[in-house]
Amino acid sequence: MSFASLGLSPALVRAIDERGYRVPTPIQSQALPPALRGGDVLGCAQTGSGKTAAFVLPILQQIQNSRRDRPRRLQALILVPTRELAAQVGEEIVSLAKYLPQRVKVAVVFGGVSINPQMMNMRGGADIMVATPGRLLDLIDHNAVKLDAVSLLVLDEADRLLDLGFGEELNRLLALLPARRQ
Repeated sequence: MSFASLGLSPALVRAIDERGYRVPTPIQSQALPPALRGGDVLGCAQTGSGKTAAFVLPILQQIQNSRRDRPRRLQALILVPTRELAAQVGEEIVSLAKYLPQRVKVAVVFGGVSINPQMMNMRGGADIMVATPGRLLDLIDHNAVKLDAVSLLVLDEADRLLDLGFGEELNRLLALLPARRQ
């Protein structure tokens, strides 16, 4: 099985190829087909197994295929437990999206730093947001982010989100999201 045979766009296949990936890893070959069809996926694999690409590629494919709104409306939300993971996932998205015909705007937000630059970055909207739950709630409280158009949700390292005590924040965020989402 190749990435191209999964139905990914030529732009995504080019970015994958450039990174040296030749064939999907087990988590990718199992998660990509149902995710690309719009199904919900629960995946578990070791660090370094390609999990991030397994959820980023379907997100980028769907955003590429969707109509662009002006101003941009947040379509995909990726919740992560730490700022380090947020930065890592954001970099992966940018790397995989670089050949897409329309620029994908990614917002990476986390606590422990000033909220003002993150609020400024949200002006004009974003297509994808990678966020820690607490900082996302702060941005919502400041009316810097709206979740009403989110159609794709990822809980990256969901076990760590819960282990680190984000259960209440996750419940608050889930209540703000549209009921129909992947």
